[in-house]
Amino acid sequence: MLEGFTRSFEPFEILSEGELETIHRGGLYTLENTGMRVEHKGALELFAGAGCRVDFEDQRVRIPAFLAEECVRKTPSSYLVTARDGRSHVMVGGNTLYFLQGMGMQHIDLETWERRPATLQEHKEAMIVADALDNCHMADAVFAYTDLQAVPPAMAFLETLASGVRNSGKAQHYGYSKDCDIFAIQLAKDLGINLEPEMDTASPLAIHESSIEVTYRYVEAGMPIQPCVGVTMGAEGPATMAGNLVMAAASVMGWAVLIQLIKPGAPFSIQYGFKPMDMRRGSPLFASVVNSLAHIGMNQLLRRYQIPSCTSAGFTSLSKKLDYQAAYEKSMGTVISALSGGNLHIFQGGTMAELVYNPVLSILDDDIAGWVGRLLQGIDVNPESLAIDLINEVGPVPGHFLNTAHTRKHWREEHFFPKAADEEAYPVWFELGKKDALALAAERMDDILTNHQPEPLTEEHERAVERMLTDAREHYRNEGMISDEEWAEYCDMLDRAS
Repeated sequence: MLEGFTRSFEPFEILSEGELETIHRGGLYTLENTGMRVEHKGALELFAGAGCRVDFEDQRVRIPAFLAEECVRKTPSSYLVTARDGRSHVMVGGNTLYFLQGMGMQHIDLETWERRPATLQEHKEAMIVADALDNCHMADAVFAYTDLQAVPPAMAFLETLASGVRNSGKAQHYGYSKDCDIFAIQLAKDLGINLEPEMDTASPLAIHESSIEVTYRYVEAGMPIQPCVGVTMGAEGPATMAGNLVMAAASVMGWAVLIQLIKPGAPFSIQYGFKPMDMRRGSPLFASVVNSLAHIGMNQLLRRYQIPSCTSAGFTSLSKKLDYQAAYEKSMGTVISALSGGNLHIFQGGTMAELVYNPVLSILDDDIAGWVGRLLQGIDVNPESLAIDLINEVGPVPGHFLNTAHTRKHWREEHFFPKAADEEAYPVWFELGKKDALALAAERMDDILTNHQPEPLTEEHERAVERMLTDAREHYRNEGMISDEEWAEYCDMLDRAS
């Protein structure tokens, strides 16, 4: 199992105990009086059978406070996501932080800064890089690139899942679209792994039928799911952070009730994202100080509920380039989330408000993740690290510590060394070609693609992947979800790739 980064000190908090209680009780009041829209007949019947007030015509569920709190208590405080490579399982929850590969719709060209749909080869390269990165603990084959050349939309999630398990042995985040979860669940069983799929919530306070249908399937299959509580502040939710936390508390508890009614003791985490609406431009601000403040409050709320968290603060910048703005928006959000107790952090590779992805950026982000991880480990204070006897032995100037056994033993373990940063002295940097971090990361990507070998699939598991793809292609073709034109282009691409 991957260790991740364990926080060695108390998390940063922004809300007093009284303020946190007020937000919680506001969520309970909202659930019991306003309720949630639940667009699924079976789920409405399930809520009604548990004592909720259900308006079947309006699809509105009002949940009593005692039931909400009872179901939160039933929710496990941690869960295991199993990987194809048994050394790469992750245990989500507690004081441990794991980094999850970032998300992006399209591939970004690092010279022209133009974006376009990615090829399956580029997706493969993204997964190999994710597999090689020390601080990327969970891969996200589905959302690394969501726009693919020559792949019909109905097959996109399954083609990327196949690429993910073929090219990375790490645990996989997943999603759902057009019943692809049916094929994904079967593949996971065949490979002996589980997935961590995310479910959408519609703000304000609604869950669509498709989200609930796949929730039943994943929960009954024993998969730990990840409902998403995403709000654009001032549009889908109040403009105030406190108001959004009330609404988020209601959504979290509503999901807890649904999941625990389906299967008591079923594990889940909450993925969340608070984005203030920029009223000047009519678009959300994916990276802002308000975003980070709201995430601190949400981390604190989820720790109170003992429900694992997945934060997106800092995973994307608004910058259109990999520049100073991208660096500070991504790193500031990540540091703040980590210090305030997040369990999973979506990070390596995505930027430009989720529009783009590039493995070179994931390499740069991995250095930030390592820096943050070292920060969480804190300062080790013990007789050896205090070095009092050594200090007294060396004494004042002209004494020094360069030649001591203590320095030789500890200098590497005490520090963090990035792998794509320029750390050379100026004359050396000049002689080596004046390369910046972006150029060094591109060189590291070339080295990874040349030399890194992910744990290969067994012949049996490769047959299972091919069987899944063949069955899905036939199903979507028969359902009329792949047109003749899409099918011809798809088959031509597959023939050229084989």
